[in-house]
Amino acid sequence: MNTKQEIVDAMNRENSGQAPPALFSQTGTYALMEASGASWPEANYNEDAMIKLALQPSNMFGLATVRIPFDLTSEAERLGCEVFEGNHDSQPAVMNSPWRSDEILDPPDLMPVDEFLSEGRCSMYVRVAERLSKEHPELFLTSSCVGPLELACHMVGMENFLMGLFTNPDPTMKWVEAMTPYSCEYAKALSEVSDNLFVITEGSEDVMDPDSFSTFAPYESKVFASIKESFSVAHVCGTTENVQNILAELGCTALSVQCFGDPQSIVDRIGDKVVVVGGVDPIDVLMQGSPEDVINAAQKAAEAGYSVITPECGVPPQTPNAKIEALSKYRE
Repeated sequence: MNTKQEIVDAMNRENSGQAPPALFSQTGTYALMEASGASWPEANYNEDAMIKLALQPSNMFGLATVRIPFDLTSEAERLGCEVFEGNHDSQPAVMNSPWRSDEILDPPDLMPVDEFLSEGRCSMYVRVAERLSKEHPELFLTSSCVGPLELACHMVGMENFLMGLFTNPDPTMKWVEAMTPYSCEYAKALSEVSDNLFVITEGSEDVMDPDSFSTFAPYESKVFASIKESFSVAHVCGTTENVQNILAELGCTALSVQCFGDPQSIVDRIGDKVVVVGGVDPIDVLMQGSPEDVINAAQKAAEAGYSVITPECGVPPQTPNAKIEALSKYRE
C-alpha cells in the first residue's frame, strides 16, 4: 500500500522514506482486463470502460496511482491520420496519413488550434481525466500525451522524418514547429485536470543523433512550459546516454528513461537536475522476470536515489498480476 501524498512528496524531492512505487505509463494488461471486465478496444473509446480498467491496479494492488490513456494515437487521429482501432490484443496504432510521401513537404493548413480539443478522443481523454480527479481525489492521476517531435513522426512517418533530417531538413523542422501548438494546447488542458503529465518524445539515440535532438529540444520545452497545474515527466525509450542532460533541461519535473540495469549511472548523471523515476525494465524484468526480480530491481533503483519506482515504459499487456503486485509491495 502507498499513498498519493507519498508520490507528491517524492515529485517535490521531499521523500521521508523509501521511494514509493507507481504506475506512470500505460497499464492495460490482459489479466487486468479480465479482472475488471473492461477490455480493449472498448476501453480506448468508451469513457466508463477506460476508467474501469485504469482503476484496476489501485483496486487490486493498493497502488495510489491511476493512469490514462492506454495509447498514443489520439492527437494524430484528430489531425487526420489513419488509425487502426486496435483489438483485445493490441493498442490503436497510426497506420497512415495524407502527408506521408517519398519527400517531406511543408505542412498544410490544419485545423485551428482552438478547435483541436472540441471533438475526438483528445477531448474524451480530458473528460476522463477530469472525472477521475473528481471521483478519486485520493489517487495520483497521470495523463499522457506525445510531444511535437513524436507527433510530427506520426504525421509524416518515422522513416520519412528521419530521412528528412538529412535530405530535406527545412520542411522537416517546419512539421515539428507546426505540431507544437497542438501539443501545448493538449498538455495544458490535461495538466489542468491531472496530478501529473507523462510526455513522450523521440529522443532515443537508437533513432536520432544527439545533435539532431538538441535542435528540436526548444519545441519540446514549449510543451513543458505550457504545463502549469501539474507535475510533468519527460519519457524517452531506448538509449539516451548522450541526451540525458538535454532532457533534464526541458523544464519537466521528472525524467523517465531506460537505465539498462544501472540506475546509479542515471542518478549520477542528472539526479541533481531533475527528479528521476523508473528503474524497472518492463520486458526483461516486469513481464519476463520473477516477482523477486521485480523487487530486486525496484530496491536497486531506490537505493541509487530514484524518487519514484515505476516501469521504464508501458506495462506490457502480457504482464502477470504477480509482477505488478511485487512492484506495489517491494518495500515490505
